[in-house]
Amino acid sequence: MPARNNPSAVVFDCMIFLQATANRNSVAALALDLIDSGEITLFVSRKILQEVRDVLNRPEVRSALPGITDENVEALFARLRKKAVLVKQVPEVFNYHRDPKDEPYINLAAAVNASYLVSRDSDLLDLMRWDKEEGRDFQRRFRGLKIIDPKAFFDEIKQ
Repeated sequence: MPARNNPSAVVFDCMIFLQATANRNSVAALALDLIDSGEITLFVSRKILQEVRDVLNRPEVRSALPGITDENVEALFARLRKKAVLVKQVPEVFNYHRDPKDEPYINLAAAVNASYLVSRDSDLLDLMRWDKEEGRDFQRRFRGLKIIDPKAFFDEIKQ
């Protein structure tokens, strides 16, 4: 019998970190604030942290989003070191041919029996669509894992 999902276990995709860093008033920032209150346990992996740091330091991202500064990026990583749970070994249990760059998020969520993967990425969100074969297959395989956008996630946690 598989382990039950942990209702407070959450994985954020890279764009949630980007949006939370770019705009402290965004719903992504509000979702990230839930780690400070202890309402959620945020899980990260080295691969995810590496991608987040890479994206947040891209010149084109910095010029498009002036809220992303060296100071804000370092504050994010200090916060994650203090509040997030780093999973050092993440088994590769899911291959996603549609977008292989999304695999680390799903694999981490599976490894920690997360209840939520928070994302705005349509490739990930489509895995919750029962009208698509890949969505049905995913949901049968990863029962209890909900891929959800930040507003819906925040609203669900705060109800």
